[in-house]
Amino acid sequence: MKYMGHKGRLLPTLGQVLLEVGRDSENAADPFCGSGVVSWFLAENTDLVVHAGDLQRFASVRAAAVIERTASIEAPAVLTCWFAAARERIDRVIGHFPNAMRSIKPDLEDPREIREVVERSRRFSGVVLPPLLDQIGGQWPISKAYGGYYFSPTQALVLDALRHTLPRCALVRDTALSALIEAASRCAAAPGHTAQPFQPTIGAALYIVEAWSRDVWSRVSDAVNAIASRFAHRAGTASARDFRVTLCDMRPGDLVFADPPYSGVHYSRFYHVLETLARGAEINVAGQGRYPPAVERPASEFSRKTEAKRAAAELIEKCAQARLLRLP
Repeated sequence: MKYMGHKGRLLPTLGQVLLEVGRDSENAADPFCGSGVVSWFLAENTDLVVHAGDLQRFASVRAAAVIERTASIEAPAVLTCWFAAARERIDRVIGHFPNAMRSIKPDLEDPREIREVVERSRRFSGVVLPPLLDQIGGQWPISKAYGGYYFSPTQALVLDALRHTLPRCALVRDTALSALIEAASRCAAAPGHTAQPFQPTIGAALYIVEAWSRDVWSRVSDAVNAIASRFAHRAGTASARDFRVTLCDMRPGDLVFADPPYSGVHYSRFYHVLETLARGAEINVAGQGRYPPAVERPASEFSRKTEAKRAAAELIEKCAQARLLRLP
């Protein structure tokens, strides 16, 4: 998953430190769980009960996909039913626009032609498509807010259809939604960590073609297969919450992995697309970055210059008062 705080590459060393420090603990807290990889590692490799939290809902969904399950999931059965329901929903749209639903041609190379395709896709997603989607009903947040920007119109419709038809069983649903979030992060036509979408300039046009040519179905399938076999030794908890709430149930001697935001730029500026997908509700966006209003995006005090020092001191103090083992 594309995530600026991803600890996957650090786990060979970081994991050994966590195992050693937390060997006598009963619980572990990951109050800034981000991509979820540390929570997953602890849940899979120890008998600790892992409690994960984050201000961003998509992060808590990622963590829940593994730490709240104590058995694997039959991925083929999940994918068959889920994809069939999603395709049925998409067919209701494609029937009205059989030609417009074609993905961007991967052999497009002329920046001028690419620009025309992008502009046409944005008009289609912003003007032509919404009235039909309103008639069909349900929520189509990715298509309406990000179609023609982060995703081609086809990719956006697939993401929305898959989001709308998620499996009903809670544990399976979290796994499916986590896979969908991962696939979206890998398909987004944006540099780095789903920041502002690529614009159809001479330098960026080919990046749009490459990103819009990625197959959402296959990436969701790969992610489901990868996550479904992973589970916790003991069931934990994960939800979108303030770090203070995550720490409140910890006991003396429990392990806390504290990795708060370290940037003055709020993470929500980069991950609002994934947050929208996790919430599944339509939003109003504006500007080249397609940002929702700031009041609708999670904001961390650790990213505010005037509050970061106090927040860090409070985090350390709470761990000290509760006699928790804190890393880093």
